Amino acid sequence: MRCAWFIIPVVLFFTAACDDPMKMFPDHQIGPDPRIIAMRVSEPELTLDSRPTARLLIGGEGFDQASDLTVLWLVPNDEAALAQIPAEVLEQLRIPYSSSFTFPVGMTVGMILAQSPELQAQYDEQGWVDLPMYASVTIDERPVSIIKRVRVTKTPTHFNPNIIRIRAVYALNGVPTQTFVDRDGMLELPQDAIPEYIGLDPQMDDPETHGNDVLVYRWQFAEDPDTATNLRFCDADCPSDEYLGVDRVTPATKEIMVDLHKISERLKEKPYEKDIVLNFYLVVRDKAGDSTSLEDTRFGMDFTTMKLVLKRP
Repeated sequence: MRCAWFIIPVVLFFTAACDDPMKMFPDHQIGPDPRIIAMRVSEPELTLDSRPTARLLIGGEGFDQASDLTVLWLVPNDEAALAQIPAEVLEQLRIPYSSSFTFPVGMTVGMILAQSPELQAQYDEQGWVDLPMYASVTIDERPVSIIKRVRVTKTPTHFNPNIIRIRAVYALNGVPTQTFVDRDGMLELPQDAIPEYIGLDPQMDDPETHGNDVLVYRWQFAEDPDTATNLRFCDADCPSDEYLGVDRVTPATKEIMVDLHKISERLKEKPYEKDIVLNFYLVVRDKAGDSTSLEDTRFGMDFTTMKLVLKRP
């Protein structure tokens, strides 16, 4: 069988020791060192015949979402473990960051379970079993990794939430303005007319449609690597009610307010000689008790990015 040689090495990702350094989300501002923010699997609950896909979200000052950085999937980035895997297998497990990883043709979740008597026994007894999905990447010679649990079950009932787009609300030259930014899209504003505040509100599919219960939000941002804008996420001191119709916003609420008044004042006096690029990251998780924790990763997740470009004159 074409994939027989493939399944046995892949089972290493269940038995090898995995150290997950991402115990907590970082603070809402990500600095110059890129880091893994989240992992999304096609669905949080899979059947035996599933061939899931997965994608990482990495953020950091100047990090390009189109990066061809290599991501290693399913097996730990351990020299001893990797030495046992044929080169042609590793080639299928190493995927550019900008692409989604999909289980190779001929490989299913059920075929992996069949290679582990312990996991297969749990599934046979309970009708379900939780599996870890592992991914690692080396960024500037720093190895970083993340693990997400998925549930193999006969009857999936929970699915990923779905971010449709982001609504952006601001005053441009004193005129109230509303625009919609597509997933992983871009909002451009002129440097000589930057608003003091921008309200961001993700538009979501109906949670009930996806079997979601309580959605938890986490906003983060990264500055331009060459220009500090001193932007911040507002709390109770911003006009969130005027812009978004909510009393208070934080990096852990659905809506967020971005305070740009410092860079706005500075650029009105003297525009910068090049575009300033700010990156925003939103992770939405289902049934998560703490928005800052990665401990509970079993249920659904979605994420998106938004690039804010302050255009030079």
